[in-house]
Amino acid sequence: MPEQIRWGVLSTANIAVKRFIPGVALSRNGFVAAIASRDLDRALDVAETLAIPRAYGSYEELLDDPEVDAIYNPLPNSLHAEWTIKAAAAGKPILCEKPLALDAEQAQRMIESCRSHGVLLMEAFMYRFHPQQERVVELIQSGAIGELRFVRAAFTFMLEPFPAANVRLSSELGGGALMDVGCYCVNASRMLFREEPIWASAQWDLRPEFGVEVSLAAILGFSGGRLAIFDCGFRAPGQGTYTAVGSRGQIEVPNAFVPAASDVTIRFASGAELREERIKGVDQYQLEAEEFADALLTDRPLRIGPDDALGTLRAIAALHRSARQGGVREPVE
Repeated sequence: MPEQIRWGVLSTANIAVKRFIPGVALSRNGFVAAIASRDLDRALDVAETLAIPRAYGSYEELLDDPEVDAIYNPLPNSLHAEWTIKAAAAGKPILCEKPLALDAEQAQRMIESCRSHGVLLMEAFMYRFHPQQERVVELIQSGAIGELRFVRAAFTFMLEPFPAANVRLSSELGGGALMDVGCYCVNASRMLFREEPIWASAQWDLRPEFGVEVSLAAILGFSGGRLAIFDCGFRAPGQGTYTAVGSRGQIEVPNAFVPAASDVTIRFASGAELREERIKGVDQYQLEAEEFADALLTDRPLRIGPDDALGTLRAIAALHRSARQGGVREPVE
């Protein structure tokens, strides 16, 4: 059994170059062996800069490389399904950026293709592998804040003035605030409540010139009258936070989604007890890559399987339907 996974990176997207590839370089069980771009010069430049052995001028060449064990797919959302299915047909396991697909039906096809070809598929919600998430879930499940009743979340950053060309502002490429950053809030709410929402309501700032929303505020309804409330978008200063509110206290996570590698602090309050817990900084992209590689190397199930993506995508679809109708409640189905 090999000790390391040889990664192939499907495109020179910023998240690959600036986040994932450096994370893999820190990992104990993998390295990037090849990178592909439709622009060979771009692939060669990145390969030289990041000391990647091989560069290709097409995605097909990367999938055909017998010395690539697994594929990282950071392509635009609209291309996730096509190239994940092609990678599966080539016998390559795939770590695919979030959200896994444009909708749950498309994601289901991806999942079925990977299963039929006997390869792993994982959605790249890197924040899920940060130890602060494990600690928050542990506190909630231990009853430290009583019954979980509310989740409040936000993920925003400033993109204004809006650029003429940006994947986040392209309806054809699957952009929009909810798909880009709001998906984290949806995913975190599902993670914390440990169940699927039953209804959704949203309001948005939809820009006709782009065909996507640049900001959105939403409510997700869970069983027993429990709620998740969040906002997301490209028109507010950077924040990526959530708070879990229970019947006896709350847990605040100020740097929930993109904490970099610095130490983070979660704040716990229950009755008269107030405390902060500091969690040592880690590279969550490194942990994400290690999780996927460990599953491959030891032939064990993933901690978070691809079916988890279906719940997030169904909630996103309901939120989009609600926003188009002015905020009415829509069932999540």
